[in-house]
Amino acid sequence: MPRSLRLKFQYEVGKAWQGADLEAPFSFSIYKSPDSIAAEKIRVAREVLPIFVKDTSVFPEVSRKIRKEWENVYLQLEKIRQIKSQGEKAREELSTVAAAFSRQYKIAPEKLENSFSLPGQSKMAELSIGVAQKILEKGYINTELPDSLGDIVSLRLAPAYEEYKSLQALLVTPDQLESFVETLPIPGNPAERELVKRISLATIQPDMKYDEVLTRQVREIQVALVSPVYGSIREGEKIISKDEIVDKSADAILRSLIYEQSQHIGEQNAGTIIVSQFLIILVITIMLLSYLSVNKPRIYFNNAKLGLILFTMLLTVASMVVATKLNDLAERLSDIIGPNLNLSYIYIAPACIVPIFITNFFGLRTGFLCNLLISFYGGVLIQQGLEFVFIQMIAGTVAVYSLRKLRKREIFFYTLAYIFLAYTLSYILFNLYSKGDFADINYRTILLFMINVAITIIAYNLIFLFEQIFGLTSDLTYLELLDTNHPLLKELARKAPGTFHHSLQVANIAEATINEIGGNALLTHVGALYHDVGKMVNHRFFIENMSEGQNPHDQLSCEESTGIIIGHVKRGIELAHKYSLPREIIEFIETHHGTTRVEYFYRIFLKENNCDAPEAEDRFRYPGPKPFSKETAVLMISDSIEAASRAMKNPTPEKLKELVDNVVDYKIKDNQLENSNLTFNDIAVIRKVIHKQLLSIYHSRIQYPGPGVSAERSV
Repeated sequence: MPRSLRLKFQYEVGKAWQGADLEAPFSFSIYKSPDSIAAEKIRVAREVLPIFVKDTSVFPEVSRKIRKEWENVYLQLEKIRQIKSQGEKAREELSTVAAAFSRQYKIAPEKLENSFSLPGQSKMAELSIGVAQKILEKGYINTELPDSLGDIVSLRLAPAYEEYKSLQALLVTPDQLESFVETLPIPGNPAERELVKRISLATIQPDMKYDEVLTRQVREIQVALVSPVYGSIREGEKIISKDEIVDKSADAILRSLIYEQSQHIGEQNAGTIIVSQFLIILVITIMLLSYLSVNKPRIYFNNAKLGLILFTMLLTVASMVVATKLNDLAERLSDIIGPNLNLSYIYIAPACIVPIFITNFFGLRTGFLCNLLISFYGGVLIQQGLEFVFIQMIAGTVAVYSLRKLRKREIFFYTLAYIFLAYTLSYILFNLYSKGDFADINYRTILLFMINVAITIIAYNLIFLFEQIFGLTSDLTYLELLDTNHPLLKELARKAPGTFHHSLQVANIAEATINEIGGNALLTHVGALYHDVGKMVNHRFFIENMSEGQNPHDQLSCEESTGIIIGHVKRGIELAHKYSLPREIIEFIETHHGTTRVEYFYRIFLKENNCDAPEAEDRFRYPGPKPFSKETAVLMISDSIEAASRAMKNPTPEKLKELVDNVVDYKIKDNQLENSNLTFNDIAVIRKVIHKQLLSIYHSRIQYPGPGVSAERSV
């Protein structure tokens, strides 16, 4: 959550100020943003010029070397004269000494021997010293320079005196040094001038040296002097007027006001804010937990299911937090690229993942509530909270509603299109209401909605990952099980076609019923398809699979027949595990008979034994458990009624209604529905819907006696 105070009003940069005229409640400074301060420090650091310090010991040292070098020149020339005076006998020695001189000074000695005399040594040395002096006056710095240096440098010529020069105006490279010396006027003949230049270049040293430590110290001092404020507001001064556009300048003043208010609070009140933020989160979360504990106890008391809901919401809120951080990045980039980047980036966060995920796993009502709460979570993260809450509630509700009849995977992609339209329309409507003009709406936000939907498509694949992590099943998995080409259903249709047809009829009846009273119709339909798969084993012992005139139970005792009939539940569970059916489907297999009696064989048993033996009743009851949800209860009722209706001869609407009432009343009397959360109204609706479904199934067999009425007609 935000770690700063909120004003009593909300605003967004680039939009009109919705509150009344705002005046400063007290005098305060206008603070630069952290990014602006950082950028200014970088700029100031770059403006500090590289510092070069003058080494005053260089010129005396160069002068000494020049004089010594000229002394050496004169000594060598004198030696050459002496050797030359010896005639032909010293020709070889003369050649060797002259060659060495030429290699050292790049000048043949014969060009110089008539020019110099020992008294001229001092004069020539002074000429070379004069050249070196002009080089150092021009500015000769060391050539090992860091790449980060700019074009301008600072020259510290004395402790209290410095100059600023361009590197182009200084001598840096040997080529620049030689070119500069060539331009100097030097008296004498060409050979003398050339030697003066060469000795000067050979002995010169840079006297301006880069001082990295001093440069860094000066840079740190300048950076430390950067002020965090750039102005001030006096008490009572108007900050912003109603309907005025909140630009960057106004935003900086408002943020400074918030900061100053937080400074005035003190540590005790700051702690109160943190506690209040915690309580806000707690209250929103308690709303969810309270709903689940009262209306969805099977979710509330299941750690995996509750963990999935909370983890999904946590990830979504985290994505909102990351998205809000993009606003700070956009504010920095807007100084470079432009204000087009100033958008409400929280709309990038795929918040509709919550209603999509939760609806897929736990149904419409839970999905709707979670969308409502995720809207509240997002609302406390940002300034324009009301706008986000409104838009997210609309988009999430559309997502939940569009998934109510998930029968094909392409419905999910239709849902994404509906979400995009809901985002766009609700955003335009809200901004039109708040601004009153289409021209003031920031239509670039629609691009964020497109990105949101694109991210939602990617996140959609996480459903399968979450199924594995939390051990739960979504509606998308139920869609796969709905296919009658599933290996288990194909085997059921091959081995027990009567049971397979019975399951199809029960699935249609149960789905139509659960749709009317509210529940997961897809789960109910799939559960009904697989509830009797255990009848594949010993399929001949079930009436819908018997051939006419053949009843294998005639060869068995009542107890043996009952064991086979009851055993189809256990065998169905075993087959479900073998084919890796979800736990939710196995629950339909376990509960579709509850703890009811196998009434037919129980009554035969009593008749054959001519007794009333309640102690033997448990042997004729299914092991249970009883149905514990609306979906499993509806399947139990639909299964019993559909099976009983097959035994009716000449069904009429009145007989079918009586059959429905008798079966439902028996289930109630036998306490089979006590854990199912069915209300009296639900049971009344169940009676009507199943009766209507039976009429549509048996319409060609129902007779309507009476004058002028056809014996067979469709209902």
